[in-house]
Amino acid sequence: MPDIEPSLIYPKIIEKLRWLVDYEADLIYWNQMVTMTRSLETQLKQLGINFQSLKYFQENQFEFVNSSLQDFQQQLFDYLTNHCSQIKDKEAFLATSDVIESLLGKYKQFSARCPFKEMGQMLLTICLSTMNLTTGVVKSALEAISFADVKEWLVEVFGQSMLSKRKTLFSANIDDTETA
Repeated sequence: MPDIEPSLIYPKIIEKLRWLVDYEADLIYWNQMVTMTRSLETQLKQLGINFQSLKYFQENQFEFVNSSLQDFQQQLFDYLTNHCSQIKDKEAFLATSDVIESLLGKYKQFSARCPFKEMGQMLLTICLSTMNLTTGVVKSALEAISFADVKEWLVEVFGQSMLSKRKTLFSANIDDTETA
C-alpha cells in the first residue's frame, strides 16, 4: 500500500469519511474541550495546584471557535478559584497522584531485590529516589543520625519486624514448645 499514488488514496478517504462532515461543529467543540482540559491537566501535573494556578491557566487560554465553550471554561475557572482560595501564598499541593505512583513504582522495583517482603524500614528507601545522593549528603546524614536512633524509630513506628518475630519463634527451645 505505501507505493500507491496519493491521488488515488485521497478520494477513497474522502468517500469513506464524508459522513463526518455532519459532525464538524461537534468535533471542533469536543476537540477544543479536550484541548482545554489537557492544558489544565498538564499545568497541574507539572506545577501542582497553588494560589497562582488560576492566573496561570487564564493567561494560557486562547480564543475558541465555539463560544459555547465559555460555560465549560467558566466551570474550570470556578473549580480553580475554589481550590486555589484555600491555599496560602508560596504553598503548592499535588494535583495528581502521578508522583506518588512513580515513587511507589521505584520502591517496588527496589524492594523486589530484597529477600524479605516487609515494608518497615524499607520505606526509608523511598526518599532515596527523590534526591541526588552525594558523598556530602551521605556523610552529613551519617554524622547527624546514629543507627541506634534509626533502630529506635523503627521499633516505635513499625513495632517488631517480621524477621525479628521469626528469629524469636525459631530460637525458642524445643522444650518450651512441647510444654505449651
